[in-house]
Amino acid sequence: MRSKAAAQLLQAEGFTNVYNMSGGIIAYEGGKAAGDENQGMEYFVGKNFADVFQMSYAMEEGLKKLYLALEELVEDETAKALLVRLANFEEGHKAMLRARLPSGAVVAEVTDSALLEGGFEGQQVLDHFREQVTDLKNIIQLAMMLETQALDLYSRLSRTAADEEKRVFFAHMAKEEKLHLALLSDEYDTLIT
Repeated sequence: MRSKAAAQLLQAEGFTNVYNMSGGIIAYEGGKAAGDENQGMEYFVGKNFADVFQMSYAMEEGLKKLYLALEELVEDETAKALLVRLANFEEGHKAMLRARLPSGAVVAEVTDSALLEGGFEGQQVLDHFREQVTDLKNIIQLAMMLETQALDLYSRLSRTAADEEKRVFFAHMAKEEKLHLALLSDEYDTLIT
């Protein structure tokens, strides 16, 4: 999952020959993969969302819920505080989405969002990482993976959105995700030094 996030970030920055193999290097049998920037985007906008704003709102809510679920699993107070802080960032993104909606549009409140910004299901991520979220280092790495997924999604949407207002908005959201990654990077640097 971390290599997928790294591959998507490289693609978002213009690299064209980026490959991420299921099963890792052990599964490599010499084949080559191909695709364009829009590959996989239908997963997001085709998932019963009226538009990209509704989709983004649901994903922000899903990530907030995941961070709070992880916070319930950990005992370390520093880790708990970081997860609550990350959940609050996602709540802030929801407020930004509500404020930037096109005139007359309304975001339906999400009551059961399981989809995260990178296209992962929240329960899938929670189940996969449940045993690893006992230490702060792993929590930061997981959060960096998820925030990188969000950065990739918003960067791609900022380049492919149908109108200028949406392009500007998603570019702003991508910038916000970069700030989250910088915060997490600083936390990680502090932890390992």
